[in-house]
Amino acid sequence: FGLIFSWADNLKASLQFRNRCFLKMCFIFVNVLLALVAVSQVESGEFYVDWKNDRFVMDDETFQYVSAGMHYFRIPHQYWEQRINAAKSAGLNTIQTYVAWNAHEPEPGVYNFEGDLDIVEFIKTVQAHDMALILRVGPYICGEWNFGGLPPWLLGTPGIQIRTQDSRFMKAVNSWLNVLLPMIEPYLYANDGPIIMVQVENEYGSFGCDHDYIKALYKMFYEILGNKVVYFTTDGNGPGYYKCGSLPDHTLLTTIDFGPGGSPAQSFAKLAAFQDGGPAVNSEYYTGWLDHWGHKHSTHSATAEGKTLDAILSVNASVNLYMWHGGTNFGLSSGTQGGNNFNPSSYDYDAPQSECGDVRLDKYWAIRNVTEKHFPGNKMPVPRDSKKLGGITLNPRQSGLLTDQIGPDSFLLFSFLPHTMEELGVFEGMVAYQHEVKAPLEGVTMSVLGVHDRAYVLVDGTFVQVVKREEDTVNFTITAYKTITILVENMGYINYGRHMKDYATQYKGIRNVTINKSVWTQWNHYKIDVRNPQLSDKPWEIPGEVHGMPGKVNEKQLLPNGPAVYTDTVNLERGQLMDTFINITQSWSKGYLIVNGIMIGRYWPDAGPQFTHYIPGVWLKKGANTITLIELQSQEAAPDSVYFTNTPYIDGPFNPKA
Repeated sequence: FGLIFSWADNLKASLQFRNRCFLKMCFIFVNVLLALVAVSQVESGEFYVDWKNDRFVMDDETFQYVSAGMHYFRIPHQYWEQRINAAKSAGLNTIQTYVAWNAHEPEPGVYNFEGDLDIVEFIKTVQAHDMALILRVGPYICGEWNFGGLPPWLLGTPGIQIRTQDSRFMKAVNSWLNVLLPMIEPYLYANDGPIIMVQVENEYGSFGCDHDYIKALYKMFYEILGNKVVYFTTDGNGPGYYKCGSLPDHTLLTTIDFGPGGSPAQSFAKLAAFQDGGPAVNSEYYTGWLDHWGHKHSTHSATAEGKTLDAILSVNASVNLYMWHGGTNFGLSSGTQGGNNFNPSSYDYDAPQSECGDVRLDKYWAIRNVTEKHFPGNKMPVPRDSKKLGGITLNPRQSGLLTDQIGPDSFLLFSFLPHTMEELGVFEGMVAYQHEVKAPLEGVTMSVLGVHDRAYVLVDGTFVQVVKREEDTVNFTITAYKTITILVENMGYINYGRHMKDYATQYKGIRNVTINKSVWTQWNHYKIDVRNPQLSDKPWEIPGEVHGMPGKVNEKQLLPNGPAVYTDTVNLERGQLMDTFINITQSWSKGYLIVNGIMIGRYWPDAGPQFTHYIPGVWLKKGANTITLIELQSQEAAPDSVYFTNTPYIDGPFNPKA
């Protein structure tokens, strides 16, 4: 019996030990599980508007953002990381970007999300730098971008009313959003991503006042993204703008824009009265300003920027620096604000981080000193300037004419009267209108009516006249025996304001041509491709004798045979593959610059103030690099008329009459 009792006692003790171990294991397991749940909750994130306390909340903490405005589509993707890192070094905690619909969908149903347009990769790059992200989807964005980010092919639909409830417009928008929004949804802050806010429309109060349209647009966003993100609008600094551009019922957070000076506190007080509280936000705090061809380069004071930024943050408002880094309107992407107010290729914006990615130290420190005051502890180093390539002179030689493209391959239409580009389905570049002369026209008076945006007139192969936009009163005398050819240039669609919806202002091409005040008929239409000028492999030969003398523009003699193509080749070593600028001097007049088949953008030294064109080093290559200039007006032989330089020159002389 003693052995039995001893065995029973040992068994009891063993069971008690095992029970204690089991309970301890259960306790540990439960705590680990709770910890995992807690971690999961933190990682998945929560970001919302606390309307009652006028603040943003991120993971149970008040969040005030200072964001860097930069546009991924204006920056070579190889440089995204450098631009983002520079912004973070200045004490900024968020990145804000537009989304350019027209860049992603250049043709209906044809999408591009590669390279510089890989928006998902940009989102991941922002998150890798531990920064939040604000997407300004629109789909209208303004931004001095062609047609405000809307695809120009929309204008191919007769009578379409953009930025309204026109079913044709809304169908195109819905189709686009159903491609874009599912791509970004996994990267919302609620889904472990960096995206905290998404903008609906943009500065609508400067265009219209249809709240039902805003509601319908918001519904499209909500059906895909739900309540996982904060939706907002941006409008001008005044009730007259945001009363039309937003909704006062807390459906959308209303934000405003203004630059240095004035009283941020007063502006935000008016905003709070409109939307009954909520966090104060300036979504476009202007660190500089946009440029126009033919006007002085815009600049802002670093001291004034720092002072007003401090005032904004001191009232607990959030702010986006528009722009932190402007970048470049590569290709044919620059817009216009109507009339002859065309934006240049450079979108430097006098921003704290320049077009080529170097920081302007006065503006950089004006911002960093303020962010350090409000969010102390920044230990990041100041970004260093990149090395630049310079000291290489080019010698472009004529290799063809734009009119070489006229033929069966480029033929579009024969019609009684001229058609607009939109009617022809051409939404960029140029169109040639050509009339075959049946009987000699000797000493007649000609006028080109409704030119949008610039016409280059050739008579029997001789370049006789340039007609600028809205110069319907310009009459000139011609003598023609064979052909009248009018090359018409699209310089970008209106990107801002009520004129966007006015087709009489927006269209490209010409309306009519008169000879001795009679409307001239019988026109062939040809598409002229300025991205690919189709140069011949054989040496170019000057055409034979042509009739008449070429005219003049800006006191310069026009090219005898019309707009011409010039090329040169530069051989580079691997150590020379760095950023550079190509300076096109006033020996040239107006045209397009192409490097290694990439359309860099428009040049216009006759107008100024931009003379250099930023060339990213990643677009150069070891060995032969081809530089092409399509000169539209005039070219005078001169040494060093085109050259690589390590210094930008975007604040040169300007001529508003060019």
